[in-house]
Amino acid sequence: MHDHETTKGSLNQHMSDSIVILPARKYDESSILDVMRPWNMHHVPSPEMEELDLSRFFVALSDGKVIGAAGYKILTPTTGKTTLLGVLPGYGKQGVGKRLHHARCQAMYKLGIRKVTTNSDLPSTIRWYQQHFGYKTVGTLKKVSSFGSPDIDHWTTMEMDLEAYRNVATEKF
Repeated sequence: MHDHETTKGSLNQHMSDSIVILPARKYDESSILDVMRPWNMHHVPSPEMEELDLSRFFVALSDGKVIGAAGYKILTPTTGKTTLLGVLPGYGKQGVGKRLHHARCQAMYKLGIRKVTTNSDLPSTIRWYQQHFGYKTVGTLKKVSSFGSPDIDHWTTMEMDLEAYRNVATEKF
């Protein structure tokens, strides 16, 4: 892995312009897990994350390198759940996570999903989901293994009305 923390300013803007979001390919699994490693979300399979269904994943590429990834699963014909979302350190604060989340929301909407459930442990990430996507907190869930922040023993469960988000999203679907 490269240390991208020193890249700031106009270089970050340039990198953001060249980042593309694509459906994951069958050979992206190890790269997706590498993206999740800094966030302690690479333990797959585990009690917290039983599998990576690559058919339900998106990757963010910069110069051909996977720098971010996001997945989802279908729970019922109208309810979906996000699985993982991560962006490599050094590529944050460029909108990559927003673009990845939007891509998976768009994919779920096309499959008939209208309500999306998300679990998160970090307060800053919970606020991010609430501020940018309209998620509402609906409860908590005790963690069953080491996953995400080791300092937090539970997930905050949130729900989003996908139809409402679709109506206000800057990039329509």
